[in-house]
Amino acid sequence: MLTRAAAVLACRIAASFLAALGLLGFSIYRVVLTEQHNQVRHQLEFQLGYGNPEQIMPCQWLFVITDGRTSGAATAPEGLPLASAVAAARDGTPPRQTSWAADGTVYEVLTVRHGDTVRQAVVDTWYQRADLDHLVRALVLVGLFGVGAATVVGAEVGRRSIAPLGDALARQRRFVADASHELRTPLTRLHTRAQLLLRRPAEQVPEPLAEELGALVRAAGELNELAEDLLVSAALHDDPERSRVVDLAALARQAADAERPRLDDRTLEVDIAEDWVTADSACAFPVHGAASPLRRMITILLDNAIGHTEQGGRISLRIRSADRNMVELEVADDGSGFDQADSERIFERFAQSGHQGPHRFGLGLALAREIAADHGGVIRAESRPGMGATFTVCLPAAKAAVKVTADAQTSY
Repeated sequence: MLTRAAAVLACRIAASFLAALGLLGFSIYRVVLTEQHNQVRHQLEFQLGYGNPEQIMPCQWLFVITDGRTSGAATAPEGLPLASAVAAARDGTPPRQTSWAADGTVYEVLTVRHGDTVRQAVVDTWYQRADLDHLVRALVLVGLFGVGAATVVGAEVGRRSIAPLGDALARQRRFVADASHELRTPLTRLHTRAQLLLRRPAEQVPEPLAEELGALVRAAGELNELAEDLLVSAALHDDPERSRVVDLAALARQAADAERPRLDDRTLEVDIAEDWVTADSACAFPVHGAASPLRRMITILLDNAIGHTEQGGRISLRIRSADRNMVELEVADDGSGFDQADSERIFERFAQSGHQGPHRFGLGLALAREIAADHGGVIRAESRPGMGATFTVCLPAAKAAVKVTADAQTSY
Protein backbone atom coordinates (compact mmCIF):
# COMPACT_ATOMS: atom_id res chain seq x y z
CA MET A 1 0.00 0.00 0.00
CA LEU A 2 2.75 2.44 0.95
CA THR A 3 4.74 1.51 -2.16
CA ARG A 4 1.67 2.24 -4.25
CA ALA A 5 1.17 5.55 -2.45
CA ALA A 6 4.79 6.53 -3.11
CA ALA A 7 4.40 5.57 -6.78
CA VAL A 8 1.20 7.60 -7.06
CA LEU A 9 2.91 10.60 -5.45
CA ALA A 10 5.85 10.28 -7.86
CA CYS A 11 3.49 10.06 -10.83
CA ARG A 12 1.59 13.13 -9.65
CA ILE A 13 4.79 15.12 -9.28
CA ALA A 14 5.93 14.03 -12.74
CA ALA A 15 2.50 14.80 -14.22
CA SER A 16 2.45 18.25 -12.59
CA PHE A 17 5.93 18.99 -13.89
CA LEU A 18 4.97 17.75 -17.36
CA ALA A 19 1.84 19.92 -17.35
CA ALA A 20 3.84 22.99 -16.28
CA LEU A 21 6.53 22.23 -18.85
CA GLY A 22 3.91 21.69 -21.54
CA LEU A 23 2.23 24.99 -20.70
CA LEU A 24 5.59 26.78 -20.77
CA GLY A 25 6.53 25.15 -24.07
CA PHE A 26 3.17 26.02 -25.62
CA SER A 27 3.55 29.63 -24.46
CA ILE A 28 7.05 29.84 -25.97
CA TYR A 29 5.81 28.32 -29.22
CA ARG A 30 2.91 30.78 -29.43
CA VAL A 31 5.16 33.77 -28.73
CA VAL A 32 7.68 32.72 -31.40
CA LEU A 33 4.91 31.97 -33.91
CA THR A 34 3.27 35.35 -33.29
CA GLU A 35 6.60 37.15 -33.67
CA GLN A 36 7.24 35.35 -36.95
CA HIS A 37 3.80 36.29 -38.27
CA ASN A 38 4.38 39.92 -37.29
CA GLN A 39 7.81 39.87 -38.93
CA VAL A 40 6.42 38.45 -42.19
CA ARG A 41 3.59 40.98 -42.18
CA HIS A 42 6.07 43.81 -41.65
CA GLN A 43 8.22 42.57 -44.55
CA LEU A 44 5.19 42.36 -46.85
CA GLU A 45 4.00 45.86 -45.97
CA PHE A 46 7.52 47.28 -46.33
CA GLN A 47 7.87 45.75 -49.80
CA LEU A 48 4.50 47.12 -50.88
CA GLY A 49 5.32 50.60 -49.62
CA TYR A 50 9.02 51.00 -50.36
CA GLY A 51 10.22 47.97 -52.31
CA ASN A 52 11.75 47.97 -55.80
CA PRO A 53 10.53 45.17 -58.08
CA GLU A 54 13.93 44.96 -59.77
CA GLN A 55 15.85 44.66 -56.51
CA ILE A 56 16.84 41.12 -55.54
CA MET A 57 16.33 40.37 -51.83
CA PRO A 58 16.69 36.98 -50.12
CA CYS A 59 13.34 35.20 -49.87
CA GLN A 60 11.37 38.34 -50.81
CA TRP A 61 9.84 39.45 -54.13
CA LEU A 62 7.77 42.39 -55.31
CA PHE A 63 5.66 42.38 -58.47
CA VAL A 64 4.06 45.42 -60.09
CA ILE A 65 1.36 44.81 -62.68
CA THR A 66 0.37 47.81 -64.86
CA ASP A 67 -1.76 47.57 -68.00
CA GLY A 68 -1.05 43.85 -68.24
CA ARG A 69 2.72 44.26 -67.93
CA THR A 70 4.46 42.61 -64.95
CA SER A 71 7.74 43.77 -63.56
CA GLY A 72 9.57 41.86 -60.85
CA ALA A 73 12.66 39.87 -59.96
CA ALA A 74 13.66 37.39 -62.63
CA THR A 75 14.63 34.88 -59.93
CA ALA A 76 11.08 34.58 -58.58
CA PRO A 77 9.73 31.03 -58.18
CA GLU A 78 7.57 29.68 -60.97
CA GLY A 79 3.91 30.48 -60.42
CA LEU A 80 4.47 33.99 -59.10
CA PRO A 81 2.85 36.42 -59.11
CA LEU A 82 -0.37 34.72 -58.08
CA ALA A 83 -2.83 35.42 -60.87
CA SER A 84 -5.88 34.73 -58.68
CA ALA A 85 -4.79 37.30 -56.09
CA VAL A 86 -4.07 39.86 -58.84
CA ALA A 87 -7.51 39.32 -60.39
CA ALA A 88 -9.20 39.65 -57.00
CA ALA A 89 -7.38 42.93 -56.32
CA ARG A 90 -8.44 44.32 -59.71
CA ASP A 91 -12.04 43.43 -58.88
CA GLY A 92 -11.84 45.60 -55.78
CA THR A 93 -11.27 42.92 -53.14
CA PRO A 94 -9.70 44.49 -50.01
CA PRO A 95 -6.06 43.61 -49.37
CA ARG A 96 -5.80 40.13 -47.85
CA GLN A 97 -2.76 38.09 -46.90
CA THR A 98 -2.85 34.57 -48.33
CA SER A 99 -0.61 31.50 -48.13
CA TRP A 100 0.62 29.57 -51.16
CA ALA A 101 2.40 26.21 -50.81
CA ALA A 102 4.81 25.10 -53.52
CA ASP A 103 8.22 23.46 -53.88
CA GLY A 104 8.22 22.21 -50.28
CA THR A 105 7.74 25.61 -48.71
CA VAL A 106 4.99 28.13 -47.93
CA TYR A 107 4.88 31.63 -49.41
CA GLU A 108 2.98 34.49 -47.76
CA VAL A 109 1.40 36.79 -50.36
CA LEU A 110 -0.13 40.28 -49.93
CA THR A 111 -1.72 42.03 -52.93
CA VAL A 112 -3.02 45.64 -53.08
CA ARG A 113 -4.35 47.89 -55.84
CA HIS A 114 -3.44 51.52 -56.37
CA GLY A 115 -5.50 52.92 -59.25
CA ASP A 116 -4.59 50.93 -62.36
CA THR A 117 -1.55 49.38 -60.72
CA VAL A 118 -1.54 46.17 -58.68
CA ARG A 119 1.39 45.48 -56.37
CA GLN A 120 2.03 42.00 -54.93
CA ALA A 121 4.61 41.25 -52.24
CA VAL A 122 5.80 37.68 -51.56
CA VAL A 123 7.87 36.29 -48.65
CA ASP A 124 9.26 32.73 -48.46
CA THR A 125 8.74 31.41 -44.88
CA TRP A 126 11.03 28.36 -45.20
CA TYR A 127 13.51 29.65 -42.62
CA GLN A 128 10.76 30.63 -40.18
CA ARG A 129 9.20 27.17 -40.45
CA ALA A 130 12.61 25.54 -40.00
CA ASP A 131 13.15 27.61 -36.85
CA LEU A 132 9.77 26.43 -35.53
CA ASP A 133 10.65 22.79 -36.23
CA HIS A 134 13.94 23.19 -34.36
CA LEU A 135 12.10 24.83 -31.47
CA VAL A 136 9.57 21.98 -31.26
CA ARG A 137 12.33 19.36 -31.27
CA ALA A 138 14.19 21.21 -28.55
CA LEU A 139 11.04 21.51 -26.44
CA VAL A 140 10.31 17.78 -26.85
CA LEU A 141 13.86 16.84 -25.82
CA VAL A 142 13.71 19.18 -22.84
CA GLY A 143 10.31 17.75 -21.93
CA LEU A 144 11.55 14.15 -22.06
CA PHE A 145 14.59 15.00 -19.97
CA GLY A 146 12.43 16.98 -17.57
CA VAL A 147 9.91 14.16 -17.17
CA GLY A 148 12.71 11.71 -16.47
CA ALA A 149 14.26 14.05 -13.92
CA ALA A 150 10.85 14.79 -12.38
CA THR A 151 10.12 11.06 -12.10
CA VAL A 152 13.40 10.44 -10.30
CA VAL A 153 12.89 13.44 -8.02
CA GLY A 154 9.25 12.51 -7.45
CA ALA A 155 10.19 8.94 -6.55
CA GLU A 156 12.74 10.18 -4.04
CA VAL A 157 10.32 12.73 -2.60
CA GLY A 158 7.60 10.09 -2.41
CA ARG A 159 9.93 7.64 -0.68
CA ARG A 160 11.06 10.22 1.84
CA SER A 161 7.49 11.41 2.44
CA ILE A 162 6.08 7.92 2.93
CA ALA A 163 8.98 6.57 5.00
CA PRO A 164 7.81 8.08 8.34
CA LEU A 165 4.29 6.78 7.72
CA GLY A 166 5.70 3.35 6.89
CA ASP A 167 7.70 3.32 10.11
CA ALA A 168 4.63 4.36 12.09
CA LEU A 169 2.48 1.66 10.50
CA ALA A 170 5.18 -0.95 11.11
CA ARG A 171 5.36 0.03 14.78
CA GLN A 172 1.57 -0.04 14.99
CA ARG A 173 1.43 -3.52 13.44
CA ARG A 174 4.10 -4.79 15.82
CA PHE A 175 2.21 -3.38 18.79
CA VAL A 176 -1.10 -4.90 17.67
CA ALA A 177 0.58 -8.24 16.96
CA ASP A 178 2.36 -8.26 20.32
CA ALA A 179 -0.76 -7.20 22.23
CA SER A 180 -2.93 -9.76 20.43
CA HIS A 181 -0.39 -12.49 21.05
CA GLU A 182 -0.21 -11.64 24.75
CA LEU A 183 -4.00 -11.58 25.02
CA ARG A 184 -4.50 -15.01 23.48
CA THR A 185 -3.17 -16.96 26.47
CA PRO A 186 -5.32 -15.34 29.21
CA LEU A 187 -8.37 -15.34 26.95
CA THR A 188 -7.89 -19.03 26.19
CA ARG A 189 -7.56 -19.78 29.90
CA LEU A 190 -10.69 -17.77 30.66
CA HIS A 191 -12.63 -19.55 27.91
CA THR A 192 -11.42 -23.00 29.05
CA ARG A 193 -12.13 -22.44 32.74
CA ALA A 194 -15.60 -21.08 32.02
CA GLN A 195 -16.30 -24.18 29.91
CA LEU A 196 -15.08 -26.46 32.70
CA LEU A 197 -17.36 -24.73 35.20
CA LEU A 198 -20.28 -25.00 32.81
CA ARG A 199 -19.72 -28.77 32.41
CA ARG A 200 -20.04 -29.49 36.13
CA PRO A 201 -23.09 -31.39 37.33
CA ALA A 202 -26.31 -29.39 37.37
CA GLU A 203 -26.60 -29.60 41.18
CA GLN A 204 -23.24 -27.84 41.51
CA VAL A 205 -24.09 -25.06 39.06
CA PRO A 206 -27.45 -23.33 39.63
CA GLU A 207 -29.41 -22.47 36.48
CA PRO A 208 -28.91 -18.67 36.76
CA LEU A 209 -25.17 -19.22 37.17
CA ALA A 210 -25.15 -21.65 34.24
CA GLU A 211 -26.73 -19.02 32.02
CA GLU A 212 -24.11 -16.48 33.05
CA LEU A 213 -21.34 -19.01 32.49
CA GLY A 214 -22.73 -19.70 29.02
CA ALA A 215 -22.69 -16.00 28.24
CA LEU A 216 -19.13 -15.81 29.61
CA VAL A 217 -18.03 -18.71 27.38
CA ARG A 218 -19.51 -17.02 24.32
CA ALA A 219 -17.97 -13.65 25.19
CA ALA A 220 -14.56 -15.21 25.84
CA GLY A 221 -14.79 -17.03 22.51
CA GLU A 222 -15.64 -13.81 20.71
CA LEU A 223 -12.74 -12.02 22.39
CA ASN A 224 -10.41 -14.85 21.41
CA GLU A 225 -11.57 -14.62 17.79
CA LEU A 226 -11.13 -10.84 17.85
CA ALA A 227 -7.57 -11.21 19.15
CA GLU A 228 -6.92 -13.78 16.42
CA ASP A 229 -8.28 -11.41 13.76
CA LEU A 230 -6.11 -8.56 15.02
CA LEU A 231 -3.06 -10.82 15.02
CA VAL A 232 -3.74 -12.02 11.47
CA SER A 233 -4.35 -8.46 10.25
CA ALA A 234 -1.16 -7.15 11.85
CA ALA A 235 1.03 -9.98 10.53
CA LEU A 236 -0.63 -10.26 7.13
CA HIS A 237 1.78 -8.06 5.15
CA ASP A 238 4.92 -9.48 6.74
CA ASP A 239 4.10 -13.20 6.48
CA PRO A 240 7.14 -14.96 4.95
CA GLU A 241 4.90 -17.75 3.59
CA ARG A 242 2.92 -15.48 1.26
CA SER A 243 4.78 -16.76 -1.81
CA ARG A 244 4.08 -20.45 -1.13
CA VAL A 245 1.59 -22.50 -3.12
CA VAL A 246 -1.30 -23.79 -1.02
CA ASP A 247 -4.38 -25.84 -1.87
CA LEU A 248 -7.49 -23.73 -1.33
CA ALA A 249 -9.68 -26.85 -1.40
CA ALA A 250 -7.78 -28.41 1.51
CA LEU A 251 -8.04 -25.18 3.51
CA ALA A 252 -11.78 -25.06 2.82
CA ARG A 253 -12.25 -28.61 4.14
CA GLN A 254 -10.26 -27.79 7.27
CA ALA A 255 -12.33 -24.68 7.93
CA ALA A 256 -15.59 -26.58 7.36
CA ASP A 257 -14.52 -29.38 9.72
CA ALA A 258 -13.64 -26.83 12.39
CA GLU A 259 -17.06 -25.15 12.12
CA ARG A 260 -19.07 -28.41 12.14
CA PRO A 261 -19.69 -28.43 15.94
CA ARG A 262 -21.44 -25.04 15.65
CA LEU A 263 -23.93 -26.12 13.01
CA ASP A 264 -26.59 -27.60 15.37
CA ASP A 265 -29.39 -28.56 12.98
CA ARG A 266 -28.14 -26.37 10.14
CA THR A 267 -26.85 -28.06 6.98
CA LEU A 268 -23.42 -27.24 5.59
CA GLU A 269 -22.72 -28.50 2.08
CA VAL A 270 -19.12 -28.45 0.92
CA ASP A 271 -19.02 -28.77 -2.87
CA ILE A 272 -15.47 -28.76 -4.20
CA ALA A 273 -15.54 -29.46 -7.91
CA GLU A 274 -11.98 -30.66 -8.27
CA ASP A 275 -11.94 -30.54 -12.05
CA TRP A 276 -8.71 -28.57 -12.32
CA VAL A 277 -5.31 -29.61 -10.99
CA THR A 278 -1.84 -28.56 -12.00
CA ALA A 279 0.24 -30.82 -14.19
CA ASP A 280 2.92 -31.31 -11.52
CA SER A 281 0.94 -30.91 -8.30
CA ALA A 282 -1.75 -32.77 -6.41
CA CYS A 283 -3.34 -29.48 -5.37
CA ALA A 284 -6.92 -29.20 -6.55
CA PHE A 285 -6.97 -25.40 -6.50
CA PRO A 286 -3.44 -24.05 -6.00
CA VAL A 287 -3.04 -20.39 -5.10
CA HIS A 288 -0.08 -18.33 -3.91
CA GLY A 289 -0.36 -17.31 -0.28
CA ALA A 290 -0.06 -18.18 3.38
CA ALA A 291 -2.27 -20.99 4.63
CA SER A 292 -3.21 -19.42 7.97
CA PRO A 293 -4.69 -16.14 6.65
CA LEU A 294 -6.52 -17.90 3.80
CA ARG A 295 -7.98 -20.45 6.22
CA ARG A 296 -9.01 -17.59 8.50
CA MET A 297 -10.72 -15.86 5.56
CA ILE A 298 -12.80 -18.97 4.85
CA THR A 299 -13.60 -19.37 8.55
CA ILE A 300 -14.79 -15.76 8.72
CA LEU A 301 -17.18 -16.30 5.80
CA LEU A 302 -18.52 -19.53 7.31
CA ASP A 303 -18.88 -17.91 10.73
CA ASN A 304 -20.79 -15.02 9.18
CA ALA A 305 -23.09 -17.45 7.36
CA ILE A 306 -23.75 -19.49 10.52
CA GLY A 307 -24.42 -16.35 12.53
CA HIS A 308 -27.06 -15.11 10.07
CA THR A 309 -28.76 -18.44 9.34
CA GLU A 310 -31.71 -19.68 11.40
CA GLN A 311 -31.96 -23.19 12.84
CA GLY A 312 -32.68 -25.66 10.06
CA GLY A 313 -31.12 -23.40 7.46
CA ARG A 314 -28.69 -24.36 4.72
CA ILE A 315 -25.15 -23.15 4.11
CA SER A 316 -23.03 -24.08 1.11
CA LEU A 317 -19.32 -23.76 0.45
CA ARG A 318 -18.25 -24.19 -3.17
CA ILE A 319 -14.92 -23.92 -4.96
CA ARG A 320 -14.57 -23.89 -8.71
CA SER A 321 -12.33 -22.55 -11.47
CA ALA A 322 -13.73 -19.46 -13.18
CA ASP A 323 -11.06 -19.98 -15.86
CA ARG A 324 -7.49 -21.23 -16.03
CA ASN A 325 -6.24 -18.15 -14.22
CA MET A 326 -8.77 -17.62 -11.41
CA VAL A 327 -10.18 -19.69 -8.56
CA GLU A 328 -13.59 -18.87 -7.06
CA LEU A 329 -14.65 -19.70 -3.51
CA GLU A 330 -18.32 -19.14 -2.72
CA VAL A 331 -20.08 -19.22 0.66
CA ALA A 332 -23.87 -18.94 0.45
CA ASP A 333 -26.66 -19.18 3.00
CA ASP A 334 -30.44 -18.86 3.13
CA GLY A 335 -30.41 -16.67 6.23
CA SER A 336 -31.63 -13.16 6.94
CA GLY A 337 -29.51 -11.52 4.23
CA PHE A 338 -28.99 -7.78 3.92
CA ASP A 339 -29.85 -4.91 1.65
CA GLN A 340 -27.77 -5.00 -1.55
CA ALA A 341 -27.14 -1.28 -1.07
CA ASP A 342 -24.96 -2.28 1.90
CA SER A 343 -22.85 -4.74 -0.14
CA GLU A 344 -19.78 -2.51 0.10
CA ARG A 345 -20.36 -1.01 3.54
CA ILE A 346 -20.49 -4.41 5.27
CA PHE A 347 -16.78 -4.81 4.52
CA GLU A 348 -16.01 -1.77 6.66
CA ARG A 349 -14.78 -2.48 10.16
CA PHE A 350 -17.63 -2.96 12.65
CA ALA A 351 -20.26 -2.05 10.05
CA GLN A 352 -23.98 -2.45 10.69
CA SER A 353 -26.86 -3.26 8.36
CA GLY A 354 -30.11 -1.78 9.61
CA HIS A 355 -32.66 -3.60 7.41
CA GLN A 356 -35.14 -5.61 9.48
CA GLY A 357 -33.19 -5.07 12.66
CA PRO A 358 -29.55 -4.20 13.10
CA HIS A 359 -26.91 -6.73 12.01
CA ARG A 360 -23.33 -6.25 13.13
CA PHE A 361 -20.55 -7.53 10.91
CA GLY A 362 -17.66 -6.72 13.24
CA LEU A 363 -14.04 -6.96 12.15
CA GLY A 364 -14.32 -10.26 10.29
CA LEU A 365 -15.56 -9.25 6.84
CA ALA A 366 -13.17 -6.30 6.72
CA LEU A 367 -10.32 -8.70 7.51
CA ALA A 368 -11.58 -11.17 4.88
CA ARG A 369 -11.44 -8.48 2.21
CA GLU A 370 -7.98 -7.42 3.39
CA ILE A 371 -6.74 -11.02 3.16
CA ALA A 372 -8.23 -11.46 -0.32
CA ALA A 373 -6.70 -8.19 -1.54
CA ASP A 374 -3.32 -9.08 -0.04
CA HIS A 375 -3.38 -12.28 -2.11
CA GLY A 376 -4.22 -10.41 -5.31
CA GLY A 377 -7.92 -11.24 -5.20
CA VAL A 378 -11.29 -9.63 -4.67
CA ILE A 379 -14.37 -10.44 -2.62
CA ARG A 380 -17.94 -9.43 -3.39
CA ALA A 381 -21.28 -9.91 -1.69
CA GLU A 382 -24.77 -10.38 -3.11
CA SER A 383 -27.96 -10.54 -1.07
CA ARG A 384 -31.58 -9.60 -0.64
CA PRO A 385 -33.29 -9.14 2.74
CA GLY A 386 -34.73 -12.45 3.89
CA MET A 387 -33.29 -14.32 0.90
CA GLY A 388 -29.83 -15.17 2.20
CA ALA A 389 -26.42 -13.93 1.12
CA THR A 390 -23.64 -15.10 -1.18
CA PHE A 391 -19.99 -14.15 -0.70
CA THR A 392 -17.62 -14.87 -3.60
CA VAL A 393 -13.83 -14.70 -3.38
CA CYS A 394 -11.78 -14.64 -6.60
CA LEU A 395 -8.07 -15.46 -6.27
CA PRO A 396 -5.40 -15.85 -8.97
CA ALA A 397 -4.54 -19.48 -9.64
CA ALA A 398 -0.93 -20.38 -8.89
CA LYS A 399 -0.27 -22.19 -12.18
CA ALA A 400 -1.92 -23.11 -15.44
CA ALA A 401 -4.26 -26.03 -14.97
CA VAL A 402 -5.15 -29.18 -16.89
CA LYS A 403 -8.52 -30.95 -16.86
CA VAL A 404 -9.12 -34.07 -14.75
CA THR A 405 -12.25 -35.66 -13.35
CA ALA A 406 -12.57 -35.90 -9.60
CA ASP A 407 -15.53 -34.31 -7.83
CA ALA A 408 -15.97 -34.16 -4.08
CA GLN A 409 -19.11 -33.18 -2.21
CA THR A 410 -19.66 -33.47 1.51
CA SER A 411 -22.70 -32.64 3.63
CA TYR A 412 -22.82 -32.21 7.39
